[in-house]
Amino acid sequence: MSLDTSEMKDMKMDVESESGWHVGGEMNTFYTDDVALFSASQRLSLQEDPTQPVIQTTGQGSSGVFEPVAHVTRSFQSSWGKTDLRAQAQGFVFTDQTAFSHGTYGLQLTQTLPNETILRMRYHYGPHLFLGNHGPGELRSSDRGGEYVTTHFGAAELERKLLENVAVRGLVRYGDRSYNEAFAHRDTRFWTLGTHVMWEIIPRIGLVVGYHYERGQSDGRHNPQIGEDISYITHYVEAELEGRVTDKLTLIGGFDFEHAKYTSGLPGDDFLGTRERIYQGEFKARYQLTDALALSIGYLHGRWKLSYEEDAAKINTVTFGSQFRF
Repeated sequence: MSLDTSEMKDMKMDVESESGWHVGGEMNTFYTDDVALFSASQRLSLQEDPTQPVIQTTGQGSSGVFEPVAHVTRSFQSSWGKTDLRAQAQGFVFTDQTAFSHGTYGLQLTQTLPNETILRMRYHYGPHLFLGNHGPGELRSSDRGGEYVTTHFGAAELERKLLENVAVRGLVRYGDRSYNEAFAHRDTRFWTLGTHVMWEIIPRIGLVVGYHYERGQSDGRHNPQIGEDISYITHYVEAELEGRVTDKLTLIGGFDFEHAKYTSGLPGDDFLGTRERIYQGEFKARYQLTDALALSIGYLHGRWKLSYEEDAAKINTVTFGSQFRF
């Protein structure tokens, strides 16, 4: 879960307040005890990529991680209302397990509409993400070496303020995951439907709850000779509570749950009848040092369990971060 991007913002419309160019960024530092789960644990969020795949062999080592983020926004007034065009680049740079280092790139259009409505359209590109090396004798993939995936997806969101303290958002998403040649049978097309509710319970305390339904279909379902089909149906739920303790200090806590059912019908497939459950919690404190600079500290714990495994894979991550804008 990515907790730094507050969903509530005192229930104001999420666009830049002034026209012109706006530049901002982040520099976050992490220490994680499982590099194979780290990236997916950070994407487990309603407005990220909560179904980013992970490798079956977790526990591939610990590492420090740096996350630089840079974004540029062009804001202007159109006949429809306020318009923001934003480009962003983000990276995870691993200090000890450098093969896991990777970047993502995105574009987003945010358009205000009449009746306190917002339309967002965004594109995400995550090239050549190293998922890890498969362990000896693991599934049918143990002799294929390292696994890499490239992800493209587009998403559209329509957000409407229903009451002074309640807003709802609908999401649709379509994307593609392409794997390296040794795992090409895992190439997957997916689509997502989601609903999010943002509720300012009382001044300074807000709750965000969301649900996603996702269907993914892999090329393996057409390749019975390979004998592996990772097609799936996923249900994902997130709840996030935010409290502004003072004008400068904000505390945020969140919980994620994801349940995936693999839909393979191939005889002998290791994924036949397999289910996966993910539980993850995170806490973060953010201090607004100046109008242009905020500092944060946080902790994340997650458990990832496939039904054919005896034990759950676990991840613990500590975060120190800074967010700035000009």
